[in-house]
Amino acid sequence: MQPHPGVTPRSYRVPIVVLSALLFVLVGGIVVVLSARAGGRAPCPVGEWTVESYRDAVPVDAIGQTLTFTGGAGTILRLRGDGTGETDYGAGVTFTAAAPDGRTVKIEVSGPARFRYELTAAGGDISVTPVSNDTTSQLFIGATRLGAPAKYSDSAKTRSYRLVCRQDSLTQDDDQLAVGYRRR
Repeated sequence: MQPHPGVTPRSYRVPIVVLSALLFVLVGGIVVVLSARAGGRAPCPVGEWTVESYRDAVPVDAIGQTLTFTGGAGTILRLRGDGTGETDYGAGVTFTAAAPDGRTVKIEVSGPARFRYELTAAGGDISVTPVSNDTTSQLFIGATRLGAPAKYSDSAKTRSYRLVCRQDSLTQDDDQLAVGYRRR
């Protein structure tokens, strides 16, 4: 039985996972490139970052289409020098999209997702592997809540992303998801 009728078990949670993975990958890619050049972990991606921009195409079965979600203000990305990280949605962060009929589709996400990251041999890319999470999400279409809040179930799959770190800005991109961060 699906936790949210009309939505595949992971379809609306993709923004959460992708955001976490992209953040992990973005930071890891920067660290790998800078480490290769400097012989150690570079300080640029390591630290705390807040989401400034977010865009992700996510299939929503209840709508029958893929929608582009934006939002995420309040999300904090923590990248540590030891290769561990966390995406923290705190008490609640909102991602929104517009359905073809004009209704607002909203996903509310809360809690932390923890991961490990490393730079790839090619450099410029980061690989992120989920470790654990206490993340929950709730889907709304218009004013209607679909199901109860659901705990996200991480895939053990490692994902790779492109990262660019410039002093106080960090971007993560994989042609589907694009996230911009500002250093806290």
